[in-house]
Formats: sequence, structure tokens, C-alpha cells
Amino acid sequence: GNHTAGVLIAGNNVAGRTPYQLSSPWGIYVDANYTLYIADYGNHRIQKWIAGAVNATTVAGVSGVAGSWSYELHYPTAITFDQYNYMYIMDSGNNRIQRWWSGFTHGVTVASASLYNPRGMAFDTSGNLVIADESYHRIVLFPVSCRE
Repeated sequence: GNHTAGVLIAGNNVAGRTPYQLSSPWGIYVDANYTLYIADYGNHRIQKWIAGAVNATTVAGVSGVAGSWSYELHYPTAITFDQYNYMYIMDSGNNRIQRWWSGFTHGVTVASASLYNPRGMAFDTSGNLVIADESYHRIVLFPVSCRE
């Protein structure tokens, strides 16, 4: 059959915390400019990797530090954006969804108390955040999208 090799566009095949390394990346989001947002699970951070760049920039979390403060993440697994360009981070280790605005140094929890091992998320056409909640064996909807 047809077998093709992928092209390395982020990371360097070695786990690490430097701006050019990742540690167990889980989720990705690609914007219209081909910028990658990577849930760097093992480093507890979100990396922004501009197309063609050698290094990434940490846009959420503290590299290598797991925590539950508003500026920290604990095993992030997914990223998505809403229509107002807020970034939503599935912070699985803290059983919460954090909303971050570009350039901010902390997030705001928009869903948490009723989640246990969230694993996937997407926005529906009405701007509601739909979440797969693994350990509670369900799909839940949160009306979180707003401009404020």
C-alpha cells in the first residue's frame, strides 16, 4: 500500500521542557494561520507554535509545574477556541475547563464541580461547550461562551 512519512512540525523527538521540546502532547488546535496550540500534558502547559518556528511560546500554565491556581494547569489534554477568540483548556488533572484570553497570565474556571476526568470538548453551533466526562460516563453541555 501507500505509506508516507509525516513531517515533523513541533517538538524534537525527545521529551523535555525547553521551548523546542514537548512531553506527552495530547490535544492540538490549529488556527487559520496554521499556528499550533499544543496541550503539553507532561509539562502542564499550553504551547503556541507558529508555523515554521523553531521554538514555541508558553501561553498558559507554568512549564513543568502542576498546580490548581488560576495560572497553573495539571495535565491539560485539549484546547479549543470560541467565536470571540477565548482559549478553552481542558485541565484534566484539576477536573476543570479554564478560559484564557490572549496575553493573560491566568485563566478563569468555567466548568469544574460536576466534572470527573473530562476527556474531549467542542463548541456546538449555539456557542455551548460540550464535554465528554469519562468517569461519570456522560456528555455534558455548558453555556459558557461570552464576550466578557
